[in-house]
Amino acid sequence: MLTKIFSALRSRRPLTRSDAWTYAIINQFATPGLGSLLARRFVAGSGQLLLACAGFALFIAWFIQTMRVFYGQMFGTDLAPDTGSALWKWGILIFALAWLWSLVTSIQIIRNVPKDTIPPLPPKIS
Repeated sequence: MLTKIFSALRSRRPLTRSDAWTYAIINQFATPGLGSLLARRFVAGSGQLLLACAGFALFIAWFIQTMRVFYGQMFGTDLAPDTGSALWKWGILIFALAWLWSLVTSIQIIRNVPKDTIPPLPPKIS
C-alpha cells in the first residue's frame, strides 16, 4: 500500500492536472505537507508537515494537561487549575500556519501544471 502511495515520488513523469488537484486536496483536507511531498515539493512539504505535527503535538500536550486537572478533581488530587493554558493557542496557530503554507503551495502546484497535459496511456495488456 505504501509503495503505491509513494510511487509518485519516484516517478519522473510530469504532473497531470488531475494529479495536481489530488495533491492539493490531500494538502488541504488530509495532512498539510503530504500533498506537497507527493507533488515533489520536498522542502515545502517537509516544512509544512513538521509545522503541522508540532502544532498538533502542542494541542495534544494542552489536552493531556487539562485532562490531568479534571481527573485530579474527580479523584481528590490537588493540581493547579491553570496548567498550560497557552499551549492550545500556540498549537492551533502553528497548525494554521502550516495549513496556510500548504494552501499557497497547493495553488502553486495547480498553476504550474500546463492546462493541456494529456494523461499517459495505460499499458497494453496482451
